[in-house]
Amino acid sequence: MTALAVVAPVDIAALRATLAAEAGPVRFIAGGTDMLIAGRPLAGTGLLVDLARVAGMAFISTDDADVRIGGATTVAALAADCGLRARIPALCEAAGQCGSVQIRNRATIGGNIANAAPAADLMPVLAAAGTRLALLKNDGTQYEAALCEYLPDSGHLIMEVILPGNALLPCSAFVKLGPRRDLTISRLNLAMLAEFQNSHFGTVRIAAGALGPVPLRMHLADAALGGRKLEPATLREFLSALATEVDAAIPGRNSQIYKRRAVAGLGLDLIAQAVGLSPRDRLFEEAVE
Repeated sequence: MTALAVVAPVDIAALRATLAAEAGPVRFIAGGTDMLIAGRPLAGTGLLVDLARVAGMAFISTDDADVRIGGATTVAALAADCGLRARIPALCEAAGQCGSVQIRNRATIGGNIANAAPAADLMPVLAAAGTRLALLKNDGTQYEAALCEYLPDSGHLIMEVILPGNALLPCSAFVKLGPRRDLTISRLNLAMLAEFQNSHFGTVRIAAGALGPVPLRMHLADAALGGRKLEPATLREFLSALATEVDAAIPGRNSQIYKRRAVAGLGLDLIAQAVGLSPRDRLFEEAVE
C-alpha cells in the first residue's frame, strides 16, 4: 500500500500536471479549517494537494459584468473587498460573520462550498445569486456547472466561483441566528437579492441555510414580496410564506417549532438590512401586531 503523498504546486500549470500524473484518489486542502475543527483524519493513501501556494487561485474580479472569485480566495478577503461590497454586499456580510478572525484568514470560498456544511454562511448568498462554478477534472479539462449541480464527492476542484452579472440585483442582505452573538454556527440564516425602488419590490430572490443539506430557495417568500409595496400587509404575507417554507422543509423535526418562529424575526431583519431601514422601524412593528 502506498502512503499518502502531499504536493504543493506553485501555479495552475503545475497543478494540472500534478493531477494528470496521478492515477489514484486525489484530495485537496486550502485553509484546512473544517478538517481541523471536525478532527477529520487524513486518508492513508493517494495524493493530497495543498492549494495554498497556487498562484492565480486567489483573486476577486468585479470590473466585468460577472463577478469572478478564485476558489482559494480567503473569507477574510471577501469580507474586506470594496468592489465586492459594491456589487453584492450580502456576500461581504456573510463572510464577515463566518467564524473568527483566525478562521476567516485561513478558510476559503472554495472550501466553504466543497465542505457542504448545511449551516455554511456563504452558501445562501451564493444560491440566491445563481452562482456557477468553474471546475477542474483530474484529466485537466475544465467545465462550468451551476452551484446546485455541484457534487462535493465528485473530486473536481473548484477553480472559480462565478456570480453572473445579470443575476446581481441592486439590494442584498444576509442575516443569521446562532446560539450566541459572535463566533457562532448558524442555526438559521437567510440571504436576499432584490430590486427595490419607490417603496416597491421588483424581482426578489431569497435563500435559507440550516434547513437542509443544501441552501433552500424560498420561492413562496419571493412571491410574497415581488412586485409588492413594502407595507405591513405585504410583510405579514411574507412572514406567513417563510413559516410555510420552514414547515415544508423540516416537518416533524424537533427544531421545526423554534425555526418557524425564529424565521419571522430573521426575515424582518433581512428586509430592513436590504432596504436600509432600522429593524425597529414602526413598519415592522405593525407587521407583527
